[in-house]
Amino acid sequence: MIIYSNDKNRCYTQDDLARRQSTFTSPLETRDPFERDYGRIVHSASFRRLQAKTQVIGSEAGDLHRTRLTHSMEAAQIARSIVIFLNTNDPKLGNDYSLDVSLLEAAALAHDLGHPPFGHHGEQALHDCMYSYGGFEGNAQTFRILSRIEGDKVVGLNLTRALLYSIVKYPIILDDAIGTNSDKSIPPKANIYKSDEEAFNWMMDPLSQDEKKYYMGWKPTAEGFQKTIRKAWECSLLELADDIAYVTHDVEDAINLGFIHSSKLLEVLSSFPEFQKHFLRTDHFKYDLKQLISALISYFVFGVELKENNITTESPRLKYKVVLMSERFELLTLLKKLVIDEVVYSQTVQTMAWKGRFVIKQLFEAMMNEPNLLPVNDRSTIRAGISTTDKARVVCDYIAGMTDSYAMKVYQQLFGRGDSASFIPHF
Repeated sequence: MIIYSNDKNRCYTQDDLARRQSTFTSPLETRDPFERDYGRIVHSASFRRLQAKTQVIGSEAGDLHRTRLTHSMEAAQIARSIVIFLNTNDPKLGNDYSLDVSLLEAAALAHDLGHPPFGHHGEQALHDCMYSYGGFEGNAQTFRILSRIEGDKVVGLNLTRALLYSIVKYPIILDDAIGTNSDKSIPPKANIYKSDEEAFNWMMDPLSQDEKKYYMGWKPTAEGFQKTIRKAWECSLLELADDIAYVTHDVEDAINLGFIHSSKLLEVLSSFPEFQKHFLRTDHFKYDLKQLISALISYFVFGVELKENNITTESPRLKYKVVLMSERFELLTLLKKLVIDEVVYSQTVQTMAWKGRFVIKQLFEAMMNEPNLLPVNDRSTIRAGISTTDKARVVCDYIAGMTDSYAMKVYQQLFGRGDSASFIPHF
């Protein structure tokens, strides 16, 4: 459904709707450019693989909790709610100057495509393996998938410029973001590999030099990284939707699976009067918990605001940012800490995390030493004669695209006692 037609929405110029490569559009096409982006993402193989990638709790813990796919779908729904709330209630927005619902939903569905198997622990393992070859970072892999790997090998899914802006949370080259840090196990936050800089430069072409400098601004961290401090306004909205989905639904999963006792959630909420009327009855526990999680999501969504940045520009990409009211941001932070303390650092999750890191490192070493373990197309690329750095990126792309279960299956075939007849090549 087209909520706001782009040709009547002053928030989006022809530069925002542009693609790196012109494509034929059928005269029967009824979708606008952002809805075509949505379709390309939903029908991509990378999107389907999210169904078997870890969100926080691995698949072995149960069969009803979130995966990367369901998390992305829920983040998209929350992003949609925020867009509708701001378009309806913020005086700076209206029918002819508004955030695009389809754009934000598409970006939310795409924002985690680059995450490797085994979540952030898999990300750390791949960065360790790739440290001498340009590094690895899940957000940078997302940009690479959308602009190069998925679909056409030159322009990827050939998405609109506005869509790319919406998923670039950290507008900096990974090599630059490393700064003076020498810890190979922890990647800095960055959205671009050096090898994908051309697509990033195309994205930024319409900006003036001052706007580029502002957009790519950074500050040093205590660890020596260069941390970016700005993003496009749609991306700031998406980041909030992602965080809201993460803390609320992961808390719900963790309680249902026994990682967190419900009393600890009620303790966190005890100083917020908006939630005093909620009870978790023993005989209606799951229903009451669902109602509480729903109330939490609404509390956060209704607390978003559109703020102006300190920059003179006509582009709403940089002029505005979406933020959360301070007391609601405080609750979001407390819930995030609860998940980290009780789930992320639990023995169960840490055990699987260690196993995941080990598996990825073993797969990387094996495939670097024996390219015949790679799919046919990747083997052909390597045999055509490429540098060791490019070879490592080919191996990295293949492993990063694996689901958790497929990575374990390949590992078992290479190093375990599994039945070789059960091995299905991943083309």
